[in-house]
Amino acid sequence: MKLCAVDTSTSLGSVALYDDELLVAEDARRVSNAHGESLLPMIDRLFSGAKWRPADVTRWAVGIGPGSFTGLRIAVSTVKGIVLGTGAELVAVTSLEALAALAASSLGSSVTDASRAFVPCVDAIRGEVYVQSFGATRSEATCLPPDAVAAWLATLGGARDVVLVGEASTRVLLDASWQITRLDAGEHALPHARGVALVSRNREPVDPDDLEPSYVRPPEITVPKAV
Repeated sequence: MKLCAVDTSTSLGSVALYDDELLVAEDARRVSNAHGESLLPMIDRLFSGAKWRPADVTRWAVGIGPGSFTGLRIAVSTVKGIVLGTGAELVAVTSLEALAALAASSLGSSVTDASRAFVPCVDAIRGEVYVQSFGATRSEATCLPPDAVAAWLATLGGARDVVLVGEASTRVLLDASWQITRLDAGEHALPHARGVALVSRNREPVDPDDLEPSYVRPPEITVPKAV
């Protein structure tokens, strides 16, 4: 199965091509809010180098956030357009799932490991972070001030062995009662297409018409309601 994974949920734009489980090619670049200009050229370069055509891809996987409102719309609309044109499968993966899965893989573990909690953190502006817990304690994604994460984790119960993932995790402080592993640099700094690909392998495809970004909280810019 040929798979193309895409993520532009943060300032990092990334694309990864897989042939079954073999990584064929990848690219990742921090471009702030310029994903609209960089994503399609990035995909085109990787496809040209791999001698792939869009019609060769069996499954597309896209990061749906939470993260940047603009970045999410660009990735989702781009991949939906390609899928509608080629008839390939479409799989949605959240940015927090992608961070947790890649971290677990790097540690030779799994996000279902009942002995530790994987807690990915993504900047949510306004001084807050998006967080979610996987593994020993599981939760829904939420948005919190960094100094509220410890109390939130305590309410979840379970293991005190915590893997904090993402560059935003540097703002999360836990006391000495927690056993902490922190992965906040390199491929673990921000959601990456390789993490999206990892999660997507065991996920059912969705109808492109039903796919929407996961914002967790309302976007900064909203359309005013009619009076």
